[in-house]
Amino acid sequence: MDHHTSWLSFLPGYSNLHEYLQHHYGNTTVIPAGGAITTVHHIYAALIVLLVLAVTSLMARSRFVDLDKAVVPPRSFGVVAFYELFIETIVGQMAAIIGPSYKRYVPVIGTLALFILVSNLMGLIPGMLPATDNLNTTVACSLIVFLYFNYHGLRVHGLGHITHLMNPVGQKWGWFLAPLLFPIELFGLLVRPVTLAIRLCANMVGDHAILFAFAGILPLIVPLPFYVLGLLVCLIQTAVFTILSCVYISLHASEADAHH
Repeated sequence: MDHHTSWLSFLPGYSNLHEYLQHHYGNTTVIPAGGAITTVHHIYAALIVLLVLAVTSLMARSRFVDLDKAVVPPRSFGVVAFYELFIETIVGQMAAIIGPSYKRYVPVIGTLALFILVSNLMGLIPGMLPATDNLNTTVACSLIVFLYFNYHGLRVHGLGHITHLMNPVGQKWGWFLAPLLFPIELFGLLVRPVTLAIRLCANMVGDHAILFAFAGILPLIVPLPFYVLGLLVCLIQTAVFTILSCVYISLHASEADAHH
C-alpha cells in the first residue's frame, strides 16, 4: 500500500521511523527521499501461507479420502487433527448462525477463516510478519465477504435485497421514510467491510508490536505470557471475523426468510 506522504520527512522522529521500518521489514520496506512508504511484506507472507496451506491440506486429504482411516482419530495432535478440529469448529459455528443452508457458504468462509488464522499465527514466529497486519490483506478479505453476502442476498431475495434498505422494518407506512432510511442503511452496509478490515489489521499490529517490544527486553522469559496472550488474540480475531461474516450472510441471504 502506497502512502504518498511527502510531508513525512519533515515530521519529528522521521529518522526513528525510518530505522524502525528498516529494522523490522528489511528490504521489503522502502522509504524514498520524497517520504513515500511502500511495504510489500504482506505479499510474501500471503504466499508463504498459501504454500503452507497447500502442503498441509494435501497431507490431510490423503487421510480423509480413506474412510477407514478417517474414522479412527489420530494418536497425536498434528496436521490431520488440526484440520479436523478446525472444520468441526467452523461448521458448528456456521450452522448455529446461518441455519440449515450453511453448507453452501462453508468453502468461502472456511477458506478465509483458515487463511486468517494461519496468517495470524505466523506472526508469533520470531522474524516472521503476518499478512494480516497490513490493510491491503484485510481489505481484500473484507471485500470478498462484502461481495459474497451481497451476491447471495441478490440470489435469494432479488431486488428485495436492495429495496429492503429503503424500508428495513417492512411496514407500509415505512415507505414514507425511505428517503431518510435508505442513505442510513446504505452507509451501514458499505461500512461493514471497512470495520472488518480495520479491526483485524489494528489488533494484529497492536498485538505483535507489544510482543516484539517485550521480546527485545528479555527474549527468553518476559515474552512468554505475551505469547500466550498473542495466541488468544490470533484465535479471537479469527473467530470475530468469521462470526461477523456469518452474521452478514444470515442477515442478507437467509433462505428461510426469502418469502417475506
